[in-house]
Amino acid sequence: MKTRQLEVFHAIYTKGTITEAATFLNVSQPSISKVLAHTESQLGFLLFSRIKGRLFPTPEADAIFLKADKINTDLNHLKELTENMSSKPSGLIRLGCAPTLGLDLIPTLVSDFSSINPGARFETHAYHFDEMIDHLRDGSIDFGIAFEAKDYEDVECIRILEGNFVVLGSKDYLFSKNILTLKDLKNIPFVGIEGPLSEKLYSYFSQKKFTPNFITKTDSYLMAASCVKKGLGISVLDQISASSLNSSEFIWRLKDAPSCDVYLVVPKKISKSHIQENFISFTLSHNYKL
Repeated sequence: MKTRQLEVFHAIYTKGTITEAATFLNVSQPSISKVLAHTESQLGFLLFSRIKGRLFPTPEADAIFLKADKINTDLNHLKELTENMSSKPSGLIRLGCAPTLGLDLIPTLVSDFSSINPGARFETHAYHFDEMIDHLRDGSIDFGIAFEAKDYEDVECIRILEGNFVVLGSKDYLFSKNILTLKDLKNIPFVGIEGPLSEKLYSYFSQKKFTPNFITKTDSYLMAASCVKKGLGISVLDQISASSLNSSEFIWRLKDAPSCDVYLVVPKKISKSHIQENFISFTLSHNYKL
């Protein structure tokens, strides 16, 4: 007995008539009659006796129903499960990110995605890019989000956000202009940041023949921002981190500054769950406000 035949048999057995079974299954009466006749022909015995317009189960039907009822219940549960997977996807998303992106961008993505996908659960980890690639390859995370990521044979990097370098100041270092040039930063105490974007930034300084007046360097964006707030000097960092670390009144645009874009890092040739595919689509279309 095939699934459709079982479904029709169960409906007739529980509803008592072809008409009610057809209504329950939302199909025509002739189609129900045809399936029943075909099923009885295949089995070689009757499932129902026709008495005064009603169908009464035969002893064979009673015996079959004991098994068919459980199978039908399991099929309905399976149908509900697959429908929920489509309309209400759920599951775990393991996400790695550059440390500074964990200050605001990642919490924003997780919060906004979860609000429309309440079945989603997240694990988030802060990694430098090389570590992130290792974790993607060993399967301990599903996706990465990083600055200036580069493709590998087994990893695809998709740009999700465009930004630029900006100047981070404080009440001790204010500028009257909205857009600064490197000449405006000459001789001002400078807090350097050694991170994923430092090579690109220092290359830009070198091309413009600008030598920062370093008073300290750190590999921590948080420490650099704290040094700036304490009045030790200014810093130049990416727009996303700056917005996460300080208010806009202490952030200035830098003329002709190079880009510092953010990428979604996705392993290739690895099957993804429905919730993970949704997260990719959501991230690519998300409008993050700087």
